[in-house]
Amino acid sequence: MIKKVMSLLCIAAIIISFAGCGVSGNQDFPVTVGHTSFEKEVGRAVVLSDNAADILLQLGYNSRITGKSDECTQEELNDVKSFGKKDEPNVDKIVSENPDVVIADSTLKDSKYNNLLEKNIKVLRFVSPSTKEDLSIMYQKLNSLFEGKLTGSENGKEAFENFWTTIENNPKSLPDIPVPKTVCYLYDYKGKTVTGDMLGNVIFSSAGALNIASSATGGKIDIKTIQQENPQYIFCDIGMSKKLAKNTDFKDLLAVKNKRVVEIPSADFSRGGVSMLSAIKTITDTLYPNGKAGSVADSYGIKYDKDTFFTVGDGADNDEDDTYGNRDTIIIIQTRLDDLGYWPLNEMTGYYGDTTAIAVADFQSANGMEYQSGEVDYETLEKMFSDDAVSRSEPVEKQETE
Repeated sequence: MIKKVMSLLCIAAIIISFAGCGVSGNQDFPVTVGHTSFEKEVGRAVVLSDNAADILLQLGYNSRITGKSDECTQEELNDVKSFGKKDEPNVDKIVSENPDVVIADSTLKDSKYNNLLEKNIKVLRFVSPSTKEDLSIMYQKLNSLFEGKLTGSENGKEAFENFWTTIENNPKSLPDIPVPKTVCYLYDYKGKTVTGDMLGNVIFSSAGALNIASSATGGKIDIKTIQQENPQYIFCDIGMSKKLAKNTDFKDLLAVKNKRVVEIPSADFSRGGVSMLSAIKTITDTLYPNGKAGSVADSYGIKYDKDTFFTVGDGADNDEDDTYGNRDTIIIIQTRLDDLGYWPLNEMTGYYGDTTAIAVADFQSANGMEYQSGEVDYETLEKMFSDDAVSRSEPVEKQETE
């Protein structure tokens, strides 16, 4: 009998021992993010990083954000109190909020970071992600603050995959057009733009647009490159659109003349959550109103009728000499010829000279038109700005001048 009791006690001790080792306990907490450990899920977060706030909003943690920085301009956070700039916040006010964590980025000054630590406030500083993989990791780490190291990481990864699938699937819902609409995003008037090595470049591809700076790196391209590419649409930072129309470097661009300049907050191109999706929607709605591509002519902004006719000598090299106001339309025709591979120059001249006539005749021949005169009439324009316009098999080689 004594041996039986002792055996039962040993079994019980073993069970308790395994339970104490965490086999059947909570495996999610404590969780360590960076070098900071959290014993339980975060209930109150002051978020200074606007990108981290964007991701938390995408993850659905709106109610956990009890404080923010001035840079967290998301509409969902309008009623959340701000503690100043994200690089130099008001430490005393943050301490009075008694948050479980302060989530910042690399801009937070060391003095403020150390001051918060001295006040026993846990602080995380995230480096802004520059790749899809970096963004996925940030989703996982942020989500683990609320759901723990296993559940949080797994659910964060799944949330990111769903987010990215939404981005990748957007082009599939857009109308199919033969020539992608060319665009760019301008931060300033000196060529600071979204280039192909930036995470924000995916915004354009998701919206079914071709970023003229996609082959560039470092967030900048030459003004001359912008002028030569002459994008159909320009997206820019808040407050820039009216100034572009007066700027000598930009006022003659097709997008500016056709009033196809749209302002989007620059922060939307560096955030990886709700703001990125908002930017994609704005650009998509601009390029494809009501989900429809419209005609090719509409996408280029050209107007013509059965009486429209152009021949050598029409248009002009500048607006002052353009007696009949044909220059803008000829620039659009030359742009279309360029997109289809027939235009030999590095710029659109607005003058209908021999070069334009040769390019038009080449187009007419390749598209099997009865008349190959090199003059533009209604039938030529109908074909040129149609969905089935035939591109040149090999684009003509570029030359500097006419």
